[in-house]
Amino acid sequence: MAMVKVTTAQELKAAQEAGVDEFLVTGELAGKLKGARTIATLGPVALAALGAVAVTAIPSGGLSTIGLVPVAALTGLEISAIIFAVTIGVTSIIALFKDYDVEFTTDGAKYKKKR
Repeated sequence: MAMVKVTTAQELKAAQEAGVDEFLVTGELAGKLKGARTIATLGPVALAALGAVAVTAIPSGGLSTIGLVPVAALTGLEISAIIFAVTIGVTSIIALFKDYDVEFTTDGAKYKKKR
């Protein structure tokens, strides 16, 4: 199968769900994934805090920066990475870094499914 090029969060989710063996994430999305890769290494307390932010973001219609500050301090993540993680889904990001080997290059982020 040829390498698939991914430029949007929707294309990324579709590639994951389809079990694509290799894909290249380019543009702004690649930069956001690079910032969010730390999420895959967080402990249970930090993940619970991210989950709480995700749950409260839905009913409130968005994310409050004030509510993100303690989570950013706890997780060590930048607020932009937290917003991205909540938008795309924390579990999707964790699965992405668990199921694929990633190499960040000048072209973007190359993901290859682990065997």
